[in-house]
Amino acid sequence: MNPSPEDLAALSSDVDDTFRLRLAQALSERGDPRGEFIQVQCALAKMKAEPSAQTLRAREASLLAEHEATWLAELGLLPGDAVFARGFVDRVTVDASRAHGVYARLIRQEPVRALGLRVDLGGSEEQLPLLLEEIRHTGFAPSLERLTLDRKNYWDVIHDDELELRRQGTKLLGLSLDLDDFGRADSGLALLDIALTSPDAALLETLGIKLTGRGSNPLEALLQTLERAGARPSLREWTLEFSCPNGREWIRWVQLDSLSRLLALYPKLQTLVLPMTELQAVHVEHPELRELSLHWLGLIPCGPSDLSQWKPAPVPKGTGLQFLREAHLPKLERLHIDFQYEWYIAWTPEDLAPLFEAKGLPSLRQLELRNCAFGDMLCHGLVRMEHFPSLQVLDLTGVILTDEGAATLTRHRDRFPRLKQLVCGPWGLSESAWNALVKRYPVTVP
Repeated sequence: MNPSPEDLAALSSDVDDTFRLRLAQALSERGDPRGEFIQVQCALAKMKAEPSAQTLRAREASLLAEHEATWLAELGLLPGDAVFARGFVDRVTVDASRAHGVYARLIRQEPVRALGLRVDLGGSEEQLPLLLEEIRHTGFAPSLERLTLDRKNYWDVIHDDELELRRQGTKLLGLSLDLDDFGRADSGLALLDIALTSPDAALLETLGIKLTGRGSNPLEALLQTLERAGARPSLREWTLEFSCPNGREWIRWVQLDSLSRLLALYPKLQTLVLPMTELQAVHVEHPELRELSLHWLGLIPCGPSDLSQWKPAPVPKGTGLQFLREAHLPKLERLHIDFQYEWYIAWTPEDLAPLFEAKGLPSLRQLELRNCAFGDMLCHGLVRMEHFPSLQVLDLTGVILTDEGAATLTRHRDRFPRLKQLVCGPWGLSESAWNALVKRYPVTVP
């Protein structure tokens, strides 16, 4: 089979198998057994536990036994390297040393959705740069949804670098990267660089990055990669977070020396989400940003799994919330800050002052200040904030309050004329203080 680029694009978006079955009919008329194979797998894909499926399964196995090796050999692959779905190669897992020279053939002949590249110490590590250059030169298949670098046989546990691509037709609208190590040569960062410089990423709307590294994770290499790709006016959402592939949480954070550099790349950005971050930011401005989330919160709410390394406030604070004092974010509607008490960051009451003194947040509608140990001081500051008359939602989930803080909010109800929801709980409050608060505010208990 030698499908045209138009055929591959049609196969990628052929959700009801109309094009596949038309192609299968043409192949069968030429006496090509691939036609029957496509018909059999398309029929099986629509069946569940129907009795007729057993006959089709037997025919599928017979066709694969007779022809799979030949079909894969045309692509430079071996039996076991690929999985067929609805008649075409759907998933491929191959050693990087064999994938060099094969990749271009593969994506030009099959609508591959997932490609896994195994990298080990047996020589494929040396071949990986050549393979990545081939991928850069050839581009991504219009059908490709996942590309994984799977490092095996290392002394240390290395999690996969995995790039996911979200498409609408032939347009690439979203990228998501699981990244193990910024400093590793030819890592997932190279995949991101290839994807961002691809012509079909011109209208990219969302970019998400998940990190698995422990300790400090400097973002300079990531920033440089993003800057090389250039400004992207189409991007609306940028998310950075930590993931736990093995279910364990570690003490870790990112170092971001310039929030302004990041924001300058995306002039139409509307949503920015950052995880545990050592910020170095004094002044921040952006004309379009609507949502800003700062998560100084571990994935496991009771602290990290590596308690042997635990110490009070193990994560550097950097400049913390200082950037809010002079921030100019005229369209910011939602600000989410999760302090997680003092488990990770050595917060002090003084760290809240830039929030109270902020004057560049005129459109703020939803303020979420969660898990703060200084609840009473937080309430005293909130009632003095300049832009609070427009506030509609105030979320104080997990904030440690006493009757003093609750009384401050109760006395100053007039400071929140548009407030439609106050999220907080009765914990730590007397019954009289809680009843007074509930009487004055539309309270939702988290």
